[in-house]
Order: sequence, then C-alpha cells, then structure tokens
Amino acid sequence: MGLWDRIRGLGKDGYRARAAKKLETSGDLAGAARAYLEAEVPDEAARVLLLRADAEPSLERRVALFEQAAATAADPELARMARARKARLAYDLVRSHGTLARSELLRAAGDLEGAGEHELAAEAYRAIGDTEGEVRALTAAGAIDKLEERLRSDAAASKVEQDRTLAIRRAADLDRGGERRAALRVAEGALRAGPDERLEDLVRVIRHRLVRGPTCAFSIDGEPTLVAFGGRVTIGRGEATVVVASRSVSREHVAVRSDPAGAVVEDLGTRNGTFLAGARLAGPVPVGEGVSLVLGSDLPCRVEPHQDGGVMISVAGERFRAPLGPLRVAGWSVDVERGEEGETFVVLESTAASPAFLADLVAPARIELAVGDRVSRERGGPASLVVEATPT
Repeated sequence: MGLWDRIRGLGKDGYRARAAKKLETSGDLAGAARAYLEAEVPDEAARVLLLRADAEPSLERRVALFEQAAATAADPELARMARARKARLAYDLVRSHGTLARSELLRAAGDLEGAGEHELAAEAYRAIGDTEGEVRALTAAGAIDKLEERLRSDAAASKVEQDRTLAIRRAADLDRGGERRAALRVAEGALRAGPDERLEDLVRVIRHRLVRGPTCAFSIDGEPTLVAFGGRVTIGRGEATVVVASRSVSREHVAVRSDPAGAVVEDLGTRNGTFLAGARLAGPVPVGEGVSLVLGSDLPCRVEPHQDGGVMISVAGERFRAPLGPLRVAGWSVDVERGEEGETFVVLESTAASPAFLADLVAPARIELAVGDRVSRERGGPASLVVEATPT
C-alpha cells in the first residue's frame, strides 16, 4: 500500500478500519460494514455482513445479507462460504413453506450445488425426483455409501412404479400451482400403463374441484359474487347461462349481450313473452340505466349496468354479475375457455406487471381455477379472488 493510501487511512491498518472496528465493537454492524468498505477492506465488510445475517430474525433479510456478503468479499473462499450459507438458508425457507413447488426446489438445489453444498443439493434433487441431479451431487460430495444405496434402490424399483410415483408428484405440483389441465394430462397419461388407485384418486379430486362455468361463485376482495360468464348471457328454465325454476319461462327465455351502443336485452321468441312496463318486447331493448322486466307471466328480472363494465342481473332471488366478456380482477383476466375435448375451464390469466399467487406459490400466466383457490397479488398476501363452491 502506498503512502497516499496510508495518508487517506485506507487498508486494514488505517484509521478508517480502526474506526470501523470501533463501530463493530459498539454493535453498529451496519455502520461498521459501510466503514470497512470505505477503508477498502471488503473481506472485513463481508465478515460483518455475515454477523448481521446471523443476528437478523427475518429469514428473507438474512438471505439478502448473505448474498450481499458473497458479492462484497474479495477472498474467494469467504465468498463461497457466504454463498453456501445463503443457499442453505434459502433451501430451509423453501421447505418451511409447506407446499414445495418444483421450480423453487430446483432453483434451491442448483444454488446448493453451485455453493459446494452437494449433500443438501442431493436431498433437494431427490425431493423433486431428479435422479440425475441427485446422483451428480452425491458423486461430487464423495458420498459413496449414499450413492451406492441410491443406485441399488433404483435398480430394485420397477420402472413402472417409478414413473407412477413421479407422475403423482408432478401432477400434484401442477395442481397446487393451478395448472390443472397439465396435471390431468400427466396423471391420465400415467394411467395408460395400467390402473393405479393413487392416480385415479388424484384425477377424481382434481376434476371434482375444477370450476366449469358458465356461472361461478367467487369472493372478490371479500365480497361474495356470483358471476355469469359469456359474451351473451341467457336466462331460462333449461339450457341457459342462468337457470331459473319457473314453468312460465322458456328453456332459453331472454339474452343479455353487448351492442355497439351498450348492453341490450332481448326476448328469444318465447311463447309467454317478456314484458317491460306491461308492454311485450318485440326487439332488443337497451339496458341504459337499468330495466325491470317480467319473464313469462310472473318472474321479475332486473338488469342494470355494473360500474366495472357489463351488467348485474337480479332474478329468482339471486344477483349475478355478467361482465359480457372477461372478468377483470386485480389486473387479471378471468373467463371460460373450452378445451380440446370440449371440456370447459374457468381460466385466470395474469401478467408480469400483475402477477398472481396461489398461497406461497407464484402462479403461471394461465391457470385453471378450482374450488378453494385463494388468489392474491403477493406471496402469502390477502386473497383478492377466492373460488367458492359452484352454484347448482
């Protein structure tokens, strides 16, 4: 170190480092870390950052401090140790969530492996069924006994049983993440190899929980809401979006749809007719500020605009929100979609700007909703959309 650096107090023996040591001794670890960096002794700053991490009660904050220490350290071994501690803690954090997403476990396993924590990496790879990763990590760890045991276990287990176990795990992970169609494809594909009670139960549970539309029961920001999906919503006794029990009402009696000038309601050529202020409807009628109708001889029906678009339909003691297109909630889009085999699914689409979370998991951009789903704007946050039991 040159004379000018000594004058400026740089280096581990300079006055800046001594001042940093005093801050450390007094318990001001954040100030000490900054002072060590100013003294250009990054390894001392990294050491203090590790001390701060040890004293930090928040697991997420501890992970951030370990990462900062790894980026600060000049000594490669110190940086590796900080990365290893971060990887171990991140793995513990993922496991503590209870529901382990494959993507999060895979990331944790890669971090552990990169930080030299090979045995823990092997454990994480085993949890997601990545045999190749587990064997690679055990080999790097020199855990010969565990490696031989793992290879003997693989040789003893039948390939069909392995495939089924992995299919169950994969389908369950996809279900937890909201990818129900993909979960069903995985489980039903595995069943083609032969019957399996576990897979059959999983398929049955997923199908039972799926909501199909066209009407769904939600709680939107805590407000119970019945939603009738479709660009054209019909009300009737049989094959209608909103089904009512009235003998004077036709199977499809009236339709509410969008029009360039706004929402309109029209009778569908019914025998008993639809009446507005005592006059029978002969064509589409604008909803405007709201219309009160009588369907058939005696069924009142009120249709009025909704502040967020679409209309509200009040009929037979129920109120339905009909967005007449996708339902917009918290920056997401929710709508009914028909699958390749004619099945219908209620699909929520999110964006990078407005992500969706299922409990502690980041949801994919498109998920199929199921009864019990609680979708929030942030990890572990309050639910903006809760899927209730589908109305019958």
